[in-house]
Parts: sequence; C-alpha cells; structure tokens
Amino acid sequence: MLVLLSVGVCQAQPQTNTITAPNSSDRQYSVNGVGGNPTINLTAGVTNVFQISAASDHPCIITTVPPPDSSNSGQYSGASPQGTFSGNMALVTPSSGFPTKLYYICSVHHFGGEIDLSAAIGPTPPPNTILQIKVGTNIVMTSTGTSTTWTLVPMYSTNIANQLWTPVPSYTNSFSNGTNTTVFNRLDSTAGPKVYLRLTQQPH
Repeated sequence: MLVLLSVGVCQAQPQTNTITAPNSSDRQYSVNGVGGNPTINLTAGVTNVFQISAASDHPCIITTVPPPDSSNSGQYSGASPQGTFSGNMALVTPSSGFPTKLYYICSVHHFGGEIDLSAAIGPTPPPNTILQIKVGTNIVMTSTGTSTTWTLVPMYSTNIANQLWTPVPSYTNSFSNGTNTTVFNRLDSTAGPKVYLRLTQQPH
C-alpha cells in the first residue's frame, strides 16, 4: 500500500453536479436535470466534481472565456481532464484569489453556461500536521493542531493526478491533549493495493 500523507482544509462540502447532453442534436447542456445551460454555483477552495454524460461530439471544457468561444481559449488549469464527454471532471480552485466566474462549454459547438464561484463562509481551521500513520489490520493516523470544534475526515484517492478524493466510508476520531487519532479499516478491497490518504477539516 502506497500512502501519501497530506492535510487538506475543507470549510465547505464539495459539490457534485451532473452535466448531460445525450443527443448529438442537442445544443445545450442540462445540469442536474435542468436544461438550458443553467448557471452552476460553487464554493471555491474545494474539489468540485462534474459527472458528465454527453454525446461524443459534445465534450465539455472549463474556461475563463464565456461562450461562444470558437477558439477554445482560456481553458482553466484547475479543471481535469478537459474535453470530457463521459466520466468525471474535477474542478480545483484556491480558497483565495480564485476566479469568480468560469464557464463550461462544448469544445465542438461552443455552447455552454456560467460557473459562479464564491468564498467559503465560516472560520478558518487551525493548522494541522500529520505525525504518524500505522498500517496493520486497520489504519491509525495521528495528527496535531485539531480541536473539538473541527471534525477530521480521512479521504482516499487511487489517482491524485485527477484530484478526485473520496471520504473513507467509516472512521472514528478521538482528541486528547492536542492530538487527534483517526482510525479506519484498510482500503485494499475498495481502492486496491495503491492508495493515497489525506485528512480534511470540516466544522461540526
């Protein structure tokens, strides 16, 4: 098992939106069942996911340039993989200094809609450092800098290049004397022999 130790700060839950355009004759995307290329409102600073199910000639890209943009310029570097018509696309934006508007566009026919980004609302969690990880019959992660105000959520990925992280299905946290201990089952049966781990902080 290959483990990457990292800590993420998550003040808001990431969102997953479904984008569809199943027919080649369509010249619009539907988002979560709403047609007409509707505006998508997202929180910056988290990894938001688009589940795309479109005709093969309606690949979706995320850009800084509004439609129609026949040059496909301004593709946003935080979106991956660009040009997706089937599968997940992750959108990663910073928690500060982020673009307030992006656009999801068909790279072939240049129709699409707006993505409005806003900052997370709420206090900033304290710094957090992973001290140790033990892999046995289960996984035990210890970290500092937490408090009972925040919940540590372990997450895993089998491919950190696509920036898609999944919360561990079941875990426990215990906090004592400035140290948090997070315990959960091994992920071999779910994620295979190669898995990356991180902790995110979320308010109670």
